Amino acid sequence: MNMRMAAALCGAALLFATASHSAPKSLVKIQKISKIQAAKIASLGYDVVSIKDGYAEAVLDKAEAAALSGKGYSLKTLIADLDKYVEQMKGTQNKTDAYYNYAKVETVLGDWAKKYSEICRLESIGKSCENKDIWALKISDNPQKNEQEPAVLLMGAHHSREWPSIEVPMAVAEKLLTNYSENPEIRRLVDTREIWIVPVVNPDGVIYSMEKSKFWRKNRRKNADGTFGVDLNRNYGYQWGDVGSSNSGYSDTYHGPHAFSEPESIAIKKLAEREKFQASISYHTYSELILYPFGYAHNVNNPDSKIFVKLAEEMSKMNGYRPQNSAQLYPAMGDLDDYLYGSEKVLSFTFELCKSFIPPANQIPSFTAPNVEAALHLIDKSGTYAMAIPGNNPGLANNLDFDDALTAVSDINAIFGNERNIVMRNEVLKQLDVISKRLAQLTVEDLKHQSTEKWERLRSEQTASLALSYVRTRLLFDEGHNPGSYGVELINSVKNK
Repeated sequence: MNMRMAAALCGAALLFATASHSAPKSLVKIQKISKIQAAKIASLGYDVVSIKDGYAEAVLDKAEAAALSGKGYSLKTLIADLDKYVEQMKGTQNKTDAYYNYAKVETVLGDWAKKYSEICRLESIGKSCENKDIWALKISDNPQKNEQEPAVLLMGAHHSREWPSIEVPMAVAEKLLTNYSENPEIRRLVDTREIWIVPVVNPDGVIYSMEKSKFWRKNRRKNADGTFGVDLNRNYGYQWGDVGSSNSGYSDTYHGPHAFSEPESIAIKKLAEREKFQASISYHTYSELILYPFGYAHNVNNPDSKIFVKLAEEMSKMNGYRPQNSAQLYPAMGDLDDYLYGSEKVLSFTFELCKSFIPPANQIPSFTAPNVEAALHLIDKSGTYAMAIPGNNPGLANNLDFDDALTAVSDINAIFGNERNIVMRNEVLKQLDVISKRLAQLTVEDLKHQSTEKWERLRSEQTASLALSYVRTRLLFDEGHNPGSYGVELINSVKNK
């Protein structure tokens, strides 16, 4: 796109910022454009929701559509009145198939907290602009305690109109709670993780969208210029700015007067700082994508990209979504994933669910089931892949259980076994050293109780040679100072290995 066209679009963006926004918006296909052109349009604050080969889809009002059409873009209206679309999707609900609204989320979370009190607790992590509670459900074997365990955060409804984003975190919570007593794998995840679920980050916007049948994206902040709403997913403080967002309160991508200007984004920030998460998923719609940082600009170095790519590819096999760097969709400043990874060193992902904003309600099971599976995989790998990231709760590796520590050694070696970057290799080796010492500690404790189970498992893992060397050193030291501590047969096997 040349400079003249960019300037024209920028001027158009300012034009529609001052236009009346009482009229319904439309979903429009911008035809015969490259991905670079589509990304440029999005970077100017237009609400581009999907970019494909040769076209993009965007939410536009009449002024925005006229501005783009006037600059030579070919537009095709897909949904003329998005408010009516919301009303139609509401009409697909019945007693069997229905989307969670805020009141139902609040009730169900409260019921779960009472019924499964031994493995979960409910906490309000803050209040919205309109004084609604932002509820968070913690699921763990000791929910009242802050244990040194890998922690995961799952969030829905940053954007009001994206109703499916509430369904998946609620489905994950239900799966963990209702299957804990009978499913050994679910029990292991709950017992060894701290899982936080915030189904509705934006209560006010969700209530407004659902009760008023409005195609609304932002929160319900009354802005200084008389407009309403801030885009919460442009309000986070890591690389907050104008790219992919807007300075105008009229815009759907208005980023607020400053970073963390909104109580909803502040609530997530405080929770992240307190809990020191290892991994996260923020659910949105639509496009069937798995996105990961950095997203604020093209070609930004992500030192942990190998881990992000590996985990995204694994989750994509479960839900069939396309994994990609966020900026490959289009650059956007101030988004959640960049903050969580850039500031808090969290393996942070965005899932763009479904093929439309709000599918008919009878499709809810079809998009929740595969995404629950992907979330469980993330919860599992939060205790292995995340251990390779320097600075992410460094004391955590010293508290891993044997299964996670052994898997972490295997997983990290699989990702970084051929690492050529000297700095990265040295950092990974430091982490492997800590985990190997933890493995050795747990194995020696096992041997002191006359059990060789962990020892045999350690010997069978080809990537655990460092941990084995620490075990041998400890055993031979103890045997030298207290002969007979471990038995002749074991000591001989250690010496001859």
